[in-house]
Amino acid sequence: MSTSLRRSRFSGRAVELDSMESAFRDVSGGRQRSFLVGAEAGGGKTRLVEEFANRLSGRALILKGGCIEQRESALPYAPVTAVLHELVQLRGAPAVKSFVGAEGARELAWLLPELGESSERFDAGIARARLFEVLRKLLEELARETPLVVVFEDIHWADQATCDLLRFLATRLKKIRLMLIVTYRPEETSATNALRTTIADLSLSEGAEVLTLPRLQRAEVAVQLEGLLGRPPTPALINEVHARCCGIPLFTEALIDASGGLRRDFPGSLNDYLLRAVRDMPASTAELLKVMALGGPHITHALFRSVANKADLELAEWLRPAILAGILVPDHDGYAFRHALIHEAVRGDLIAGEKVAIHRAYADVLERGPVPSYRVWHSVALARHWYGAGQAENCLRWAWQSATEAAATFAYADQMEMLKLVLAVWPEVDDAIEVIGADHCKLLELAADAACWAAEAEQGLAFVERALAEVDVGRDKEQLAALLLQRAVMRQHALIPGEIADLERALDHALDSTRLRADGLGQFSRALILRGEFDRARRLGDELKDLSERLDDEEYRIEALIVAESLEMASGRYHIDRLWSIVDRARQASIGRVEVLAGAALLRALLETGKYPQIAEIGPAIFARTVEFGQARYIGAIIGSPLCRALLALGRVSEAIETCERMAALDPLPLGLVHVFECQAEIALVLGNSDRIAVAARSLRSLPPGPQVASRMAANLLRFDIESRALAGDMDQSATLVRSVLTHCEKQGRVSWPLLASAMRVAVDTNQKDVARRFADIAARSPCRNVVEEAEKLGILAEMSRSTGSDLEAWEAVAQSWADLSQPFRQAYALMRAGCAAVNASQRAKGAGHFQRGADLAHSTGASLLGNQIETLAEKARIDLGNGKEGGMPKAPLGLTDREFEVLRLLAAGQSNREIAVNLFISSKTASVHVSNILSKLSVPSRGAAAAIAHRLRIVDPA
Repeated sequence: MSTSLRRSRFSGRAVELDSMESAFRDVSGGRQRSFLVGAEAGGGKTRLVEEFANRLSGRALILKGGCIEQRESALPYAPVTAVLHELVQLRGAPAVKSFVGAEGARELAWLLPELGESSERFDAGIARARLFEVLRKLLEELARETPLVVVFEDIHWADQATCDLLRFLATRLKKIRLMLIVTYRPEETSATNALRTTIADLSLSEGAEVLTLPRLQRAEVAVQLEGLLGRPPTPALINEVHARCCGIPLFTEALIDASGGLRRDFPGSLNDYLLRAVRDMPASTAELLKVMALGGPHITHALFRSVANKADLELAEWLRPAILAGILVPDHDGYAFRHALIHEAVRGDLIAGEKVAIHRAYADVLERGPVPSYRVWHSVALARHWYGAGQAENCLRWAWQSATEAAATFAYADQMEMLKLVLAVWPEVDDAIEVIGADHCKLLELAADAACWAAEAEQGLAFVERALAEVDVGRDKEQLAALLLQRAVMRQHALIPGEIADLERALDHALDSTRLRADGLGQFSRALILRGEFDRARRLGDELKDLSERLDDEEYRIEALIVAESLEMASGRYHIDRLWSIVDRARQASIGRVEVLAGAALLRALLETGKYPQIAEIGPAIFARTVEFGQARYIGAIIGSPLCRALLALGRVSEAIETCERMAALDPLPLGLVHVFECQAEIALVLGNSDRIAVAARSLRSLPPGPQVASRMAANLLRFDIESRALAGDMDQSATLVRSVLTHCEKQGRVSWPLLASAMRVAVDTNQKDVARRFADIAARSPCRNVVEEAEKLGILAEMSRSTGSDLEAWEAVAQSWADLSQPFRQAYALMRAGCAAVNASQRAKGAGHFQRGADLAHSTGASLLGNQIETLAEKARIDLGNGKEGGMPKAPLGLTDREFEVLRLLAAGQSNREIAVNLFISSKTASVHVSNILSKLSVPSRGAAAAIAHRLRIVDPA
């Protein structure tokens, strides 16, 4: 396939690369290994081999040759010729001749004339045997010099002679340093018996391993896209590319255009490639593929037989070429296109007349009744096919029915799509109101409601604006209020201003004691709590409680309880048992909306009180309920956030990453994306990855600056900036950001404890004592709402002691508080500080224990950067973490003591006496004495001369 694609980042294939690396170690030890790498077209075979070759980096001689696709017949020995040509380019013809001798060179000259005059050939069998032996000898001689990797690519296009040679080499070359890599397409193995036999024989040979490359997962596609775009892709882009390209790397590259956008049509080369196999099919098969292309992603045999009007055996005979060519994949009850892009390409290749006729054929069959096992709703399929057939009234009738069915099963995205279809054909049906029993404005209201629950805010807002333009304000006040409530919730989730004004106006129009007013009171209360306007939210919550009793409505009784408990949490009062009972009450009432709201409130309460194991236990089930109720895109990320944070706090980093990826895969609206990007930054912070923190912060900044979460986002962004700059070693910029935290605290009037903790730590690290004292004052006078904030306050006050000598008891108390909360990462950091304080207090045994425990905790959570930092501090304190006890450094050279050698190492790195003192937990005066002793013992006049000797003799690490 010929395309002009940009290079994407290598993604996935970690297991396969590890297998190949392990095999190469065998090869280096003298054992021949073979790898058969199979993947469908565009599946990444060549890229995997290239990545493996790059990783070998001079450890082996790598020779590559590929087979060439030929329509009539394959070129004989094409990959062997390519390998010989590359070898001559690398070593020169004389060197190659020296390996095989004059006679051998004449045999090889039949393949590569550069090697001189070719030998005479009287018997083809004898000539082939001689050629095989010469090639065996050549590979053996090359492998004696250095490990040898020979790659034969695309052997599905190989001629019979090349296949025979591969089998010969695999069986005759055993105890030599050779790695043979063969790539092929598994779907092509049905084409020729030679290929099937070759693959089977090679896979059974000694030292052989078969790697079948799977399609990339969503997270791996995201990595590939980031490499192509030069920036993190949006969840929506990841989802669409993954769905369209099915995880095939080459297709992903082809769908990204030069500007970084997603192609809606195919580049010519890709379209030709996708359709090439289809156009090679017999005419009867090609016609059936056209029919199937309009039937959906999967079509049952029964439906296909009826639409195509063919007998079973005739249909099977006509479909078999497409199955053998890898265009279709059969299963137990039907057929599907192998790739979504092939399906798209075939569908896009249809002309208008073909589409109308095929849609009409499907509609006629489906009108007779539902088709068993059909994976599309019967009413949805009829609506779409009648629309494609140009029959507006039939389309309207079935689209309305399918929208009603979708709403009943919480399939809001399907409901919205069907209502859009109703709107599309509405002008073509004269008596549309009589057909569906609703007017155009009501239809728009329903479409807006479906879009809201489907988290399609842009489309939903457009529906609302159209409906507002049609509603009779004087006569239909309740409909106006309903539309304003819909717009308010979509503005909230899209982080668009105007939400509060819509809610106020809606309540002004919904004055009667109705469910609509109850809806508005609950929605308004939650919006005010999100913004921190608790007094006003309490008044509305009280009204909601009274109204729910007047209506005798259990749904709004439960919602009033959720509002009341949310306000209690804002005041630092947590009633976990009450929240559990509210969740149970909502479940018993079978009201999905309030059950999800109650679950979200429960998870938030558990998170803020540090009950992380409970969240890890119940969070996945609550998350799953959002899917069952069709609210995953709407609220799934908000539910997933406390689960992700709890898993991260517990040190279950891989599970936290998986949860965060699931949140992002929902493609949430901006309010949900706030939670996704915050979780991404928190994970990167634990892993010590400054680049990923910065990337998450940039993604967070790219969201609309909505008033709903402005204060929260400002605090988190400032914290992430401080942490990423500090981790990157940019302490000057980090110090500047720390000073801006004082302004932030004054402006906000309330404390963000995580921000204050980060700022305090960096303030002490950058020797900003005045700023640190002000942070300590803020922490001391700020009330704590829960035990997590109390632990943060303890840590902030303990950080202050670092500037004056570090308080051992304070740090031990901090470590214990985080241990009580089951937060190993935070506990490990506190233990590191406690270890330093213990060493300073001459309690080295206690310090060794703290360092050992801290390092173990850090590494167990995947926080290798923190673990390494603890180990470095322990080494500077001359504590051996191998057994957690004091240890001695190796005997120092040049007559220096161990401590003097440590001082010399830091001196040679350019550190001052004060910096040396800090690193070795000694006073500046003691450091000065050590420096004087070093100068005397080395007989040098200055620190610079001592450093020069240290570097020249290589007795310290180079600077």
